[in-house]
Amino acid sequence: MSKFASFAEYPARSLVGAEAALLTAWVSLERYHESLVLVGGLAVKYLIQPGSNSQPGAITMDVDLGAALAVEGGQYGSIADDLTGQGFKRDEQGRYVRQFEAMPVFIDFLTEHPTANEGTAMVDGVPAGVFPGIGRALATKRKVSIEGHDLFGVRQRVQVPVSGVGPLLVLKLNAFAGRQQPKDAYDVLLLVTRYVDGFDKAVAEFRVEATTANPGYARAAATLRRHFTEAEQSGPVRRAAFAFGDQPPGAEERDRQRQLIQQMVTVGRTLLAE
Repeated sequence: MSKFASFAEYPARSLVGAEAALLTAWVSLERYHESLVLVGGLAVKYLIQPGSNSQPGAITMDVDLGAALAVEGGQYGSIADDLTGQGFKRDEQGRYVRQFEAMPVFIDFLTEHPTANEGTAMVDGVPAGVFPGIGRALATKRKVSIEGHDLFGVRQRVQVPVSGVGPLLVLKLNAFAGRQQPKDAYDVLLLVTRYVDGFDKAVAEFRVEATTANPGYARAAATLRRHFTEAEQSGPVRRAAFAFGDQPPGAEERDRQRQLIQQMVTVGRTLLAE
């Protein structure tokens, strides 16, 4: 399992493990670098400002890589070969998994398909989930310097392309539409309220996606209207639940829950210019 209902349920070093998995995979996929982009919860980490101790940041156990559908390694092997050579195993769900300390860390691939909006496509030997909007993530990628230890314990320093915030918000909202996970609502909030270039810039970059033929934008906007514009809707309620889990709240916690819910509503309405 790599998705949890609340922040507190994630293992303490899950984000470190995800970054170690990324560093391990990235140094072995050099010939694919121009055709890959980091998306998902780990991308959120590199697009937001650090918060105080009372403001937890990004959390994940996964590495999500967007890939161009036509990518292939040619005579030098495939992505699947390279990951296997780094110790990753493909599980029954088609995810690549390796152990980090006492927990598993995962690598998933996503792609965009010209005639499908869901399902799975094979990309150079690995199964990739079909997600409209990956093309825009590739088109808006920005290089981020990442330094840390890989899964072998070797210190690495790499430049990794991370999706632009507008396409990443589209992907996150569409992920929420399909599964209504509290974590996805939390990531949407982080991307807007703590974006490295500021709240207004995050909102503006999301709205740009309406004009770029992003095939995922219409569903993302519909998800905002259906799930993020009223306090009783799923997005704000689940975002608050991610902070507190299923613990019975006291008066102070109830006040904080209301604040979190209203903050999520404000973000949803602002993204829609409502």
